[in-house]
Amino acid sequence: MRKYIRNLFIVVGGLLFFGLHSCNYLDIDPYIHDQFTLDSVFTRREYTQKYLSNIYTHLPDYASSNYYTSHAMPFSLITDEATSTLDKAGTHNYNRFTNNLMTAEGLGIFGDQWNYLYQGVRKANVFLANVDKCVEVSEYKRAEWKGEALFLKANFYFELMLAFGPVPILPDDPVSFDTPIDQMMVSRNTWDECNTYVTNLLVDAEKFLPETVQDNSEFGKATKNAALAVLSRLSLYTASPLYNGLNSEFSGLKNKEGKPLLNPAFEESKWAVAAVYAKKLVTKKPNDLYTVSKLPNTPQIPVPARDQGDFPNGVGGIDPYHSYADIFNGECVLPTSNPEILFARMNSQFSTRHMMPRMVGGYSDFVLTQNLVDEFRMIDGRDITNSSDDYPYEFGYTTTERIFSGDREGNGVTLLTGTHKWYTNREMRFYAVVAFNNTYYPSTSTPPNAIDPQDGKVAKYFRDSKSGKDYALNGSNADPEDYPMTGYLCKKFVHYEDSYNTGGRQKRKYSVPYRMAEVYLNYVEALNELTTSYTIDGITVKRDVEEIKKYFNMIRYRAGQPGLTDSEANDRESLRKTILRERRVEMVWEQRRYHDLRRTKQAIVYENEVPRGLNVNAKESEKDKFYSIVRLNERPYLYKVFTARQTFLPIPKAEVDKNYNLQQNIGF
Repeated sequence: MRKYIRNLFIVVGGLLFFGLHSCNYLDIDPYIHDQFTLDSVFTRREYTQKYLSNIYTHLPDYASSNYYTSHAMPFSLITDEATSTLDKAGTHNYNRFTNNLMTAEGLGIFGDQWNYLYQGVRKANVFLANVDKCVEVSEYKRAEWKGEALFLKANFYFELMLAFGPVPILPDDPVSFDTPIDQMMVSRNTWDECNTYVTNLLVDAEKFLPETVQDNSEFGKATKNAALAVLSRLSLYTASPLYNGLNSEFSGLKNKEGKPLLNPAFEESKWAVAAVYAKKLVTKKPNDLYTVSKLPNTPQIPVPARDQGDFPNGVGGIDPYHSYADIFNGECVLPTSNPEILFARMNSQFSTRHMMPRMVGGYSDFVLTQNLVDEFRMIDGRDITNSSDDYPYEFGYTTTERIFSGDREGNGVTLLTGTHKWYTNREMRFYAVVAFNNTYYPSTSTPPNAIDPQDGKVAKYFRDSKSGKDYALNGSNADPEDYPMTGYLCKKFVHYEDSYNTGGRQKRKYSVPYRMAEVYLNYVEALNELTTSYTIDGITVKRDVEEIKKYFNMIRYRAGQPGLTDSEANDRESLRKTILRERRVEMVWEQRRYHDLRRTKQAIVYENEVPRGLNVNAKESEKDKFYSIVRLNERPYLYKVFTARQTFLPIPKAEVDKNYNLQQNIGF
């Protein structure tokens, strides 16, 4: 009994260490209960493996921003790419943050991040301290399991760093019974200390992890490439201005020892480290973007002759729409056959319902801004403000129906008669992401008797349409905020089968937090910042224009866009802006934009722009009025403002109150 009590204390010690709620936490530890001690859990292969699998459940779900989905990520809805039409304290409180009204109390989804992630750290520590007791498996298998636990632990810390800034690094060993209480009250480590610790975890993990998973049944397990992917993102962020010298507004943010939590001195070598970690993956996977072969009705892509070669040397031979869209919408049903995916969460609880229009059973309350929509280029690569005569950006409406990249009642894109010409002649990622007014949803799983009698399968956002304002205000099964207040929804994760109408179904999807497209862009960004040559781990990196063009253009070609010219690649300042814009379009609603703006110190620019949309108060008979670009004013909370205090989320007040050495973020 004494041994049981001692082991049980070790289990909960990590909780008490950081003020976590043990009563709730033990409820989600299903493999430790009254008849089991830690010894008995870790001597059995079955229970040890289940314990490890349970640690994975603490990973954030990058595909989901829905508060009611476990481990959802809020970042897409609190940046300039999207917004939520809802404003509910404790649940959909995204606008409290973008309005600069967030406090450290009652954080809802934001506060959950702290607890979930530290719980994951504690579980990983318990696993690593006990896994060698499992003699039912080989030493080789135990080493692989250790690699997974180290990888997960590193991820939990990195996600904490991204959300809250530098955080306390807890002891690797579980807390002993006689640890003095003052030793439990740890303070925050600096960003560089956190970076070094997490980097070492990932380097160690990479040694133990397998090169690839065996088959689809193991999809979602950590691999060597997954560890390198996290290292690429972590090192890039550490090299970025916020964490690398350009942070004077945080000079007062210090730990109890007086150390600045953010590095106040610029070090160019950090960009070299980022380039090296990216290059390790680039060397292993030099051409691993997901592509779909050209279809009979794939659009002709009007790029210069130099860009007409077959992919990856040009736009030829592939269908750019499906090559991008099918990564996210569930069409790529065998994820291990997708070389672009570096790590994914197979058991994502992601639901597209908040993104979909009412006539297919959606809620229409997660919406894209006009600010984002305008960032997508024309099909020939020009901006909408500088469109060509051949592919103009103009007012007016189509008079014929156009179908490309597949079938009307299937996987194709249909531009209906009466579609505004703003939405024609756009790049292929536009059609994979933006659900504009008059968008056709095949929703092939909708039973015939469930098809909306008014609008059918067409998403119309006019005031008097099924998916418009009046139905939300007066409908029996809608909230007054359930309409696309910007005039746009997101269809990046929507499959042509998806329907939430009675009798409909949804295609299974998986969350993809790490993919090669990001690594290529990481590599290009890091190279662009170098002014001299560096050799690290036997790898030499420098600002090589041909390397920059090769890997940046691969992203562009996959999207059916022209590549960089020599002059564009040679202009460091201009290329820096081009890369940020490409990341915005390529990785929309992948939770990256929020962090990109903060690490580059550009949030002060973009998140203080006026959020814009269309005039959703216009009826269908007033079509021209609908296409008036307006400041969002449907609700008083649909504004965004950015100040330094919104760089990081506030640490939950309850945690600061429990630990007198835990410094709160500036402004909270």
